[in-house]
Amino acid sequence: MSSIKIHKHFQWIVLSFLFVFSPLSAKVSLVSSLPDIKYIAEQVAGDRADVYGMIRGTDDPHFVMTRPDFLVKLSEADVLCVIGLDLEIGWIPYLQQQSRNMKIQKGQPGYCDTSFGVKILGEPTVMMDRSMGDMHIYGNPHYWNDPINAIQMAQNIKNALTRVDPLNGDYYEGNFSSFKKRLIQLTKEEMKKMEPYFGLKVAVFHDQFVYLASRFKFNANLTIEERPGVPPSVRYMDQVISYMIAEKIKIILIGPYHNPKYAEYVSSKVPGSVVVTLPVSVGGSSEASTYEDTLRLMLQKIRDASDKTK
Repeated sequence: MSSIKIHKHFQWIVLSFLFVFSPLSAKVSLVSSLPDIKYIAEQVAGDRADVYGMIRGTDDPHFVMTRPDFLVKLSEADVLCVIGLDLEIGWIPYLQQQSRNMKIQKGQPGYCDTSFGVKILGEPTVMMDRSMGDMHIYGNPHYWNDPINAIQMAQNIKNALTRVDPLNGDYYEGNFSSFKKRLIQLTKEEMKKMEPYFGLKVAVFHDQFVYLASRFKFNANLTIEERPGVPPSVRYMDQVISYMIAEKIKIILIGPYHNPKYAEYVSSKVPGSVVVTLPVSVGGSSEASTYEDTLRLMLQKIRDASDKTK
């Protein structure tokens, strides 16, 4: 065999090796804190990333018990996506530190705070401290229940994926555009269904439906929690009861991970009222398997409760 043929044969072997074992052909590893982020990331990433969600839709994102597999996944992750605004402050920073993965630390290309660019509601106007309960000093972090915010979340995830995997940037952009169109159409459809219920007043256990209410034009400002994360006193609940009776509020919304006894106590004192459990997140109930289904289900439950309590 001539030296030229040997050289070409060697080149072919090297190129084949690089194609098979090149990191460019490997999937991106993305870890998400909430199941809503996981779902959105899957829509944007398609088949170019392995997406792992740390908690379920029935888990309270404020209080999460960390597990060894969280650290394993984070140590290997290319991207970490979080809600931010201190929602996961009790567990994500610890896991980031323990993972010893520089790629997913704040300020690095693999760190994605999905709240970037979202118009945040409920930013405090006074100084706060821990005596006031589980307060969020950067504003209300439950912004994912507004589908327009979910579009911004998807864009942030797309940008993070493109930072770590620029060769697939066009692919991620295309998936993002398709998802954006779906959510815009969903918003229009659900807004039309909600028109007869604009201005509806509801009570909530925890202040987590303000973004849903703001987008779909109902009022969810009355909370049964006196202070976030702190069980309400009987005295405070009696004030809520009096207000509900005076304002003819007949619906109390709670999440799947909240103790229903406080809402049920209040409801028992307000004639004709009902307690409605909303899924809040993807996987929050058996029917809430997608972001779109979760949103439709929450709004349908609110409409059904309003019709029932008229």
